[in-house]
Amino acid sequence: MTTTSLDSVTTFRGIRRVLWVTLFLNLIPAVVRLAIGYATGSLSLIAGGFDSVFDAASNVVGLIGVGIASRPADEQHPYGHRKAETLAALVISMMLFITCWEIATGAVERLRNPDLISGEVNIWSFAALAVTLAVHATVVWYELREGRRLRSEVLVADALHTRGDIFASLSILVGLVATRLGFALADPIAALVVAGFIAKIGIDIFAEAAGTVMDEAVLPTARLEQVALTVPGVLSVHHARTHGYETELIGDLHIRVDPAMPAEQSHAIAHEVARRLRAQEPALKDITVHVEPAQTIPGEITQGEVVLQLRRLADGLGLAVHHVSVCERDGAYSISVHLEMDGSLSLQDAHRLASTLEERTRAEIGRVAEVTTHIEPQGQIAHGWLESLPDDEIVTAVTDLVDGELGAGSCHRVRVRVGARGKVLSLHCTLPGEMALYEAHVITDRLQHEILARIDGMQSVVVHAEPPAADSAPE
Repeated sequence: MTTTSLDSVTTFRGIRRVLWVTLFLNLIPAVVRLAIGYATGSLSLIAGGFDSVFDAASNVVGLIGVGIASRPADEQHPYGHRKAETLAALVISMMLFITCWEIATGAVERLRNPDLISGEVNIWSFAALAVTLAVHATVVWYELREGRRLRSEVLVADALHTRGDIFASLSILVGLVATRLGFALADPIAALVVAGFIAKIGIDIFAEAAGTVMDEAVLPTARLEQVALTVPGVLSVHHARTHGYETELIGDLHIRVDPAMPAEQSHAIAHEVARRLRAQEPALKDITVHVEPAQTIPGEITQGEVVLQLRRLADGLGLAVHHVSVCERDGAYSISVHLEMDGSLSLQDAHRLASTLEERTRAEIGRVAEVTTHIEPQGQIAHGWLESLPDDEIVTAVTDLVDGELGAGSCHRVRVRVGARGKVLSLHCTLPGEMALYEAHVITDRLQHEILARIDGMQSVVVHAEPPAADSAPE
């Protein structure tokens, strides 16, 4: 389980301190405007008073959200609880919309029924606004400064809300002046203006918080790619992504390296990419670098690249390979390969592993039409052979030899191809599925040597042992 860093703890403490200060400051204009608004019957002052009440309520919501966000990561929340702060910002925006609705409906009702307007404007009305403007100016300056320093969504959202309140208070002031001059409708109109300011702020806060909830990109993809490509050995970068907060980012990217590169070297390159990204972007708290072999265009893949890709796929299955032969005919490749496995495996289990490698090779390596594998226990390496008979006579001779050893119908899929130093022979033979792998290898090794003794001019011989069709079917 990870713990919250010291910087995070300090940040959350700072956010809580600011929220407590602004909570008490917001209560001052709330009490003053509501008291004078109800005393004079001014709808615009009452609207402003309720707006200040919701300012204080939003501070409480922020305190709750930050309290949850400061908790360390756990099994249910491996990335921490930071989004609780974002949820608090969303709640604040919802509260603003509710306030906006209440103010707007009251104002519209008075505009439709002017007889309901009974507001009185006196010196206390203007005093209430003066106190409100002074407090709001102080809150905006303090909360916005601290919000940007601490990079807190809640503080910035609340500061923007309060800054909107300043403009709303000015509109109330205009309404009070107009009402004092005899224009009674100015009061509900000013209240509607206040509602408009509140709605705009709520939309802005909602849009910003929604971006975090929807995992909006925080850093440009090009920035991650640029840093990763400075590491020697990185050939290309793709799928670069980031999300989270400006102060706490999570990112991942895929890098491509030379497919012939040893695993240890590619792992070291991935570590260096992560180190440089953190050095350039300290906010990256968690960065995952996925290493992939660089691939050529399937139609242009060479025999050497086929071998490298085959070894990569075998490594993924935990298989050691040797004696890899690649033959090309009509633009397609046929592969013969020896696989080393645990000798205690049953032939059935070993064959399933070999079949998996064959399927992946055909699916992932371009232009590969056929793969023939020879299975043998780890630590034992087969030998090579040579032959010169016509192809059809080789097929007949080999089939007769294997069927004579193992029973009629055991030998099948006999293939003869031309290699660089002679002919390449591959064949499949059926053995009992419950037979131990080391026993199966003894049989296939003996068959290879017998073919070598009887037929000359071969580059290699691969005998693929497999259980009967019913045994080899996937479970």
